[in-house]
Amino acid sequence: MQIKVYVPKVIEIPSEYLPALAKRAADCLGERSHDVAASRGHLVRQAVQDGLLREFDALVGQDGTVDLVCDPGTEIPLEFEHRTVSLSELLDALQYKREWPDAKNSAEAA
Repeated sequence: MQIKVYVPKVIEIPSEYLPALAKRAADCLGERSHDVAASRGHLVRQAVQDGLLREFDALVGQDGTVDLVCDPGTEIPLEFEHRTVSLSELLDALQYKREWPDAKNSAEAA
């Protein structure tokens, strides 16, 4: 019998990599990035795909997907000011280093 076991491990991704990781994760989702809630999992899986977390290379499948979950149960969406943000909103906030209300208004206009 084979059973997958997910073991908690703390990792660190340098802040300067977050905008690029969010951009590539959003690009993978295309237009859905405006509707999909951003999560730590999106950023971590992208970091693994990009080779930033070499200790997780074995979790990358032949098709390029990463078998990794960041939150127990389900992936918990990222929130700012008690509001779930989409990947595109997260990208706007990280990429342009705007204050959250400015990034929110920009995403709503798009």
